[in-house]
Amino acid sequence: MSKAEEQVFYYSTLKFVETPLSYIEGSVPLRKEVALSRNHYRFVFDEFYQLKSIAFYNGETPRKPNHTANLFMLSHQIKFSYTDSTEHMFFFDSEGKVTAVLGNCSSFSYTIDERGYRKSLHFLDQDENRITNSWGIYQYQWSYQEDGSVIEERQDQAGESVAIRPGFEFYRLKLNFNHLGQIARMQNIDENGELIENSSGASQDVIYTNHEGNFLSWKVLNNSSDLEKGNGPNVALGRQFFNEFGYERQLIHFDENGSRIYSAYGICESRTEFDEFGNISERRFYDIEGNRGVHLEADYHLLKIEWSKDGNRRISLSYFTVKDQAVLHNSRGYHQVKYKYSSQNKLIRMSYLNDKGVLINRIDNGVAMIEFEYDSNGKVITTKKLNKDGKEI
Repeated sequence: MSKAEEQVFYYSTLKFVETPLSYIEGSVPLRKEVALSRNHYRFVFDEFYQLKSIAFYNGETPRKPNHTANLFMLSHQIKFSYTDSTEHMFFFDSEGKVTAVLGNCSSFSYTIDERGYRKSLHFLDQDENRITNSWGIYQYQWSYQEDGSVIEERQDQAGESVAIRPGFEFYRLKLNFNHLGQIARMQNIDENGELIENSSGASQDVIYTNHEGNFLSWKVLNNSSDLEKGNGPNVALGRQFFNEFGYERQLIHFDENGSRIYSAYGICESRTEFDEFGNISERRFYDIEGNRGVHLEADYHLLKIEWSKDGNRRISLSYFTVKDQAVLHNSRGYHQVKYKYSSQNKLIRMSYLNDKGVLINRIDNGVAMIEFEYDSNGKVITTKKLNKDGKEI
């Protein structure tokens, strides 16, 4: 098929998903001339409007997806192939080479039922062997109910039930979707369809999205459908706000009474700014009163990220106090990371610095520098971790 017969659509971000049952779809369409000046996704369809590939770029530069990705856009490019009873997704890096995601998964393999619905999913490595992904999942299975809901089950290789993902203790799921086909409710149920509260007291997640698939808010509920602090963040309600490109610019957490609260990850409220390409340039944290605060675990207020002039390479990452003064990350022990690249734009060194710009050993692992070497094909062949005295760790 000629390129002229292909149809290409451009989007700034992707719709929110919670399950690989959902298709990867673009959110916030862009005109081509706008897309080619910033980060964007390209969806390529054949003449029958069947999806061939999805890829992430900054202008014309292939990139690994950033904050705009969803749970299953895991590499620069995904290519799709189909038969009457199967669908395959193949993952490629920014150099066009096959890459592994979620552990050693090089492809996702779906079976399709007689109605064209996704019925099951398993994972293959580069040699096409079935494997377990890094979430401990060997396969997914879906059954479609008369009320329009879908039952999702996940098993390990021994056939035992597996959580939706690490830190999210929902097992057998009843999924409900809204009129746009976007996830609206997830319920943790037993074999009889009865709600089961997990160890955090949660049995239901209610999800609100807009017409563009942006994840506006969520509620965590117990068996009685009362608000319950639970699941990974250990909050009862979260609200997110987006800019015109569909980027999350603000996140706030609440308890059962609607009061602002810190999540288990140390965040009450975050506000994020972006550069002209759509890269994160700043993120600040705020306290329960809405004043400048800190990330409770890391003990910094402001994260700053500096990018190259073309927006493709991270130059530095730094932490600051509520007074915008340099500070050391509380659990890692450095103020700044600096990135050095080769003439081929390959990352060759990461250096960890204190607030005086001097090399410092991280307090979590003792590393002060990481150096990378590549083969002629651009693949990393050695990674060296060094302390501030240059001794390999």
